Amino acid sequence: MMRRVFLQGLLATMSIGTALASPKGTAGLDYPSAWMCDQFKFNWYCDVEPVPPDEQQSRPIEARKAKTREEDALERLEAWQRDLKAKRAISILEPTPENVKAYIEAQEQLTQTASLYSDVWRRVVWQNPELNYELKRPANNAAISTYTSNRKSAEKRTLDELNKEWGIFFFFRSDCPYCHRISPTLKFLSDTYGITVFPVSVDGGVLPEFPNPQRDNGMVEKLGIHQVPMLVLGNIKDKRLIPLSSGVISAQDVIERIYVLTSTRPGELY
Repeated sequence: MMRRVFLQGLLATMSIGTALASPKGTAGLDYPSAWMCDQFKFNWYCDVEPVPPDEQQSRPIEARKAKTREEDALERLEAWQRDLKAKRAISILEPTPENVKAYIEAQEQLTQTASLYSDVWRRVVWQNPELNYELKRPANNAAISTYTSNRKSAEKRTLDELNKEWGIFFFFRSDCPYCHRISPTLKFLSDTYGITVFPVSVDGGVLPEFPNPQRDNGMVEKLGIHQVPMLVLGNIKDKRLIPLSSGVISAQDVIERIYVLTSTRPGELY
């Protein structure tokens, strides 16, 4: 009786509507509201009866998100891969005829599926030119010959245009055997394609092909050059410097790198 009077007095000092509507009043409780409790339980503590599992599932508290086709396919593929790995593992650790046969059959199914996928892939590429990588980089001999010829023509045009603004700084040491090896290559490029080569001697020595080199005036330190031979493209108009190569490379490699670094964007030729 005293508890009922105390509860009624407490209710009189509060807004019943506010207390019932405010979720903050239930913080720390294990039931929805203090006012839903059976007042005859000890200290007004009460427990909400548990909801049966089937009733929980039937309640539309949160709509379950349906799987997309991609998510479902990913789960199926992962399950297939796990099954294949499991059959492989058991066939290795327990190589009985039955286990090995099961793995071979699973592997054969994978091979057939991969073959089907590969066949559909090529049909899609044939019928969609925008997906055909061979239009950019051909694979058959006839097309490769045409591609190579066009590429060399483009490189030659590039060299003719670049010679007006670009040159090659050739950093070397007179006692460097690799510098002596690449020196004739640079002389050939200069004589054949008109590429200007600026030889820069790091140690003050000379090379047979370049008997009158420039002495290093601080460019080696500025460019952070620690190894020779080193080739650097230089633009006489805007003073740009582009590292071209280090070590010995062929004349064709020099031409190709000049073309790629000055006339193409990253990824364009791939």
